[in-house]
Amino acid sequence: MNVWIIDHYSSEPKYGGISRQYDFATGLSERGYNVVVVSSAFSHFLHEYITDDGILISEICPKVHYAYLHTSSYETNKSPKRVLNMLSFKKAVEKNALFLSQKLGKPDVVVGCSIHPFTWLAAYHVASKFGSRFIAEVRDLWPATQIYNHGMSPHHPVALLWGTIEKKTFDRAEKIIYSMSRGDKYICDILGYPREKAIWIDQPMNCERFDKNALRYGELPEAIRSFIGDSFLCVFTGYYMEYEGVYEMLKAAKILKGRNIPVRFVFVGSGKEEQGMRSYVKDNYVDNVYVGGRISKELVPALLGRAQICLAHLAVRGNPNSYKFDASKNKLTEYMYSDSCIIYGTYIENHYVQTSGAGLTIEPYNAAAFADAIEKVYRMPEEERRKYGLNAREHVLENNTLEKLTDKYISILGK
Repeated sequence: MNVWIIDHYSSEPKYGGISRQYDFATGLSERGYNVVVVSSAFSHFLHEYITDDGILISEICPKVHYAYLHTSSYETNKSPKRVLNMLSFKKAVEKNALFLSQKLGKPDVVVGCSIHPFTWLAAYHVASKFGSRFIAEVRDLWPATQIYNHGMSPHHPVALLWGTIEKKTFDRAEKIIYSMSRGDKYICDILGYPREKAIWIDQPMNCERFDKNALRYGELPEAIRSFIGDSFLCVFTGYYMEYEGVYEMLKAAKILKGRNIPVRFVFVGSGKEEQGMRSYVKDNYVDNVYVGGRISKELVPALLGRAQICLAHLAVRGNPNSYKFDASKNKLTEYMYSDSCIIYGTYIENHYVQTSGAGLTIEPYNAAAFADAIEKVYRMPEEERRKYGLNAREHVLENNTLEKLTDKYISILGK
């Protein structure tokens, strides 16, 4: 069976993108499927082109190929040019579908992934062109994200546009895959689609690759390793954005310094708050914090494996309804498998970080709560603290391994 997964922002791990589709493609290939992942040659994460050619076809193995299509570019994720980039990806997929089918085979199943809704339209176009089955994957909720997180009126023209595309997509799709833990409460309970049509497939963990990369600590930048030394370590990886709680974490570091708690913080990532974070550290003499740029995706496990605590946060300030259906955060799965304790700022009650015993959840935008939780974990006997990491890893092994989630994927695809 030939499966095309159309995901604008996917890439091979060496290019720093989200590894979800790469992992599923390799997992499916081991079960006999031929998989093509179609994505953009312009990296959403690096803001640079993977290739200058019109199309780059990368062979991962004989049964897995990436097809990187040329699209327009943009400087920041808030730029209006990003919308043009979305439209250019839709156009590029539709334009190059025949060429890709001649090179890599016609698809029997097309999976369209909603990093944005235009990808659904492109995927459905391809499925219709070749008479393929069509499956919709929901990675972000459009227009629910804008409505619940940012207060957009359901009657706003943009919300109406996204809602129209969403309805057409879900009506046409044979199945709906969603990656956020409470997506069914939106897709089924609010939109009214039957539960047998919507399937939760969380972020997969390729344990073998993670374990291998976790041994590469010596390859981390010398500046990071020198800063860490033998300290008790808190780590944040990902986007430097306000909703990620980065300033609350920095304020917590300042609070703990004032309490003479010898904890160090390492941030690696990128985003619009990066310069503001560096300024905060400098202006407030917070010398227990290192704010770095992005590191190789393949080296992240080595950093996480050194941490005693991994820090996460997801909420819009003053909005308890934000991210009420949860979100698809690859780093939470990585945090949990890393064997560290997680401290997570979220409005969601009974989140699986808490219920699995993987860590502590706290009130969002509360620096004191972050500091208190970190100090609590720091002062625990090591055996007690280690239980968080053991619980977290056990949760991943029971629910998120690539093998188990590939089985779930195959139950949708069929043989």
